[in-house]
Amino acid sequence: MLDLLIKGAYIPQKGKVLDVGVKDGVIIRVEEGIEEEARYTIKAEGKLLFPSFANMHTHISMSLLRGIGADLPLMDWLQKVIWPLESEFVSPQFVRDGALLGIAEAIKSGTTLLMDMYFFEEEIAKVAKEVGIRVGLGFGILDFPTKVAKTQEEYLARAREFARNLKGEDLVFPVLCPHAPYTCGPDTLRKVKALADEEGLYIHIHVSETLHEFQSIKEQYGKTPVAYLDHLGLLAPNLLMAHVVWTEPFERDLIAHRGAKVLHCPESNLKLGSGIAPVSDYLKRGVHVCLGTDGPASNDNLDMLEEMSTMVKLQKGVTGDPGAIDAPTALKVATQMGFQAVNIKAGLIEPGYEADLILVDTSGLHLQPLYDPIAQLVYSAKSSDIDTVVCKGRVLMEKRELKTIDEEEVKFVAKRWKEKILQKIRN
Repeated sequence: MLDLLIKGAYIPQKGKVLDVGVKDGVIIRVEEGIEEEARYTIKAEGKLLFPSFANMHTHISMSLLRGIGADLPLMDWLQKVIWPLESEFVSPQFVRDGALLGIAEAIKSGTTLLMDMYFFEEEIAKVAKEVGIRVGLGFGILDFPTKVAKTQEEYLARAREFARNLKGEDLVFPVLCPHAPYTCGPDTLRKVKALADEEGLYIHIHVSETLHEFQSIKEQYGKTPVAYLDHLGLLAPNLLMAHVVWTEPFERDLIAHRGAKVLHCPESNLKLGSGIAPVSDYLKRGVHVCLGTDGPASNDNLDMLEEMSTMVKLQKGVTGDPGAIDAPTALKVATQMGFQAVNIKAGLIEPGYEADLILVDTSGLHLQPLYDPIAQLVYSAKSSDIDTVVCKGRVLMEKRELKTIDEEEVKFVAKRWKEKILQKIRN
């Protein structure tokens, strides 16, 4: 008996209407007319079936800070707005409540994998397991005290303990998260690398987000940021680099050669005035590029459809080439390449792949007439068109209704946090 049967969905990557059978979280059949009995059946006639999205860089609990400090450059936004508010409000409860809000939003926009960096990540792990979504987790490691730790030794000890506590979990997995080369010195970065090698972990870090960062790292260490990380031994297949907006051509080849991953966040980079990453050039040079939204306080949403469309249009505009990134490549970057980056066998609708899937409702006026489903997903669709979301065979949303989260309660809690934070800002 199947656990889940999706009947009559049109699969654009196969060009036909097919049924999909799932057992133990894995796709085992993709064919016409499956008659096998299933514990749960979704009738998907008239809908499109795609792999779900992998949001490869975010800070989901910052959903509670969404809309604060708009129109500031990165360092002013961090130093004058975000860090002071975080020092006042960030707590296990803040992180848990923000994670529920962020995860609910992510599911409603078709995402089943999040790569998160923040504080009190054990709270996010609990929420993710309760809800049934995949999250790669690590708390930010910095060279100055925070609510997580006070010294380098304490940060690293807590990171090791956190990683060991999460090992073997089904949907959540530990990641080491040194914040950035400008907040972590070379000794800290070397020790993070050693710990990653010892424990078999990915490293998730912000790199070359702004021109100021690029120039200051070069002045301080005599090397551009990517070359500096390579010098320290970090540039490797387990390195996940968020942003990477400012690079020299030789660095792009170096990233490809070392097998490190770029986590592209175009909308956050635009909103903060950080620049436009040379993503089409990265892809041409063989760099493994994934897509992320960054945190909902700097984007200001977790909408991967919107992010994908922005990525493609930006590259066409800055290169003057309408074929700089085509729609199928954009979809691959937003889905398959994210899962591949952290060795999760998902992102394709094939037997043997884990069932992380979305159904898209094409009845909206903005999708009429439907000629090219992949192109129209990238250029025309909205997150509100996502009807159903499945993560490892578990239905998290069906007919736009969240199945594992009380959406009204999440909204109520968010409003309570708004009142507390507004009172602080006014005072």
